[in-house]
Amino acid sequence: MTRPPRMRPTFELPVPGDGSALLALLGERLREPGAQLVGQVRPPHAFVRLPDDRRSLLSPHLNLELRQGESGTVLIGRFSPHPNVWTGFMGLFFALAMCGLAGLIYGLAQMAVDGPLWPMWAAPAAAALIAFIYGAAFIGQGLSGEEMFVLRAFVECSVRDCQRPAP
Repeated sequence: MTRPPRMRPTFELPVPGDGSALLALLGERLREPGAQLVGQVRPPHAFVRLPDDRRSLLSPHLNLELRQGESGTVLIGRFSPHPNVWTGFMGLFFALAMCGLAGLIYGLAQMAVDGPLWPMWAAPAAAALIAFIYGAAFIGQGLSGEEMFVLRAFVECSVRDCQRPAP
C-alpha cells in the first residue's frame, strides 16, 4: 500500500543511545572536504541540503530532530523546501486568502446596497489559485524525488554506521 502524498514528508529512524554520537558523525561528514552535501548540526537538531551550486528552486531541505520516545531515541526527518521558498509559499497563500476575503466582503457590501456582485468571485478564484499552488508543491516533490533520496540515504548510512560496533 502506498502512502498518500504529504506536504512535508516525514520519516523516523531509531538511533542508538541518546543520538549524540549520530549528530557528531553527521557533523563530521558534513565538514569533510569534498562533502557532497552541506548542513549544520546543533544538538538536538540538524539540517542537510544540497550545496548552492547544485540546488534549484525545488531542491529539498532535510530537517532532523532527535526525540526521546518510549522505546529509545528516535531521529525524525522532515523534508521541506528551503526556508526561503517555504516562506514565499506561505506568504503567497496568505496574500491570496486576504484578496479572496476582501473580495467577498466587498461583494457582500455591494449586495447590501444593490450593487454589482462580481467582486464576490474573488473568493472562489483565490481558493482555486491556492489549490493550484498547493498541488504545484506536490509536483515539485515528484521532480525533486532523486534529491530527497540522496539526502535520506546520507542520513540512513550515518545511522547505520553509528550502530556498528567500533573495531
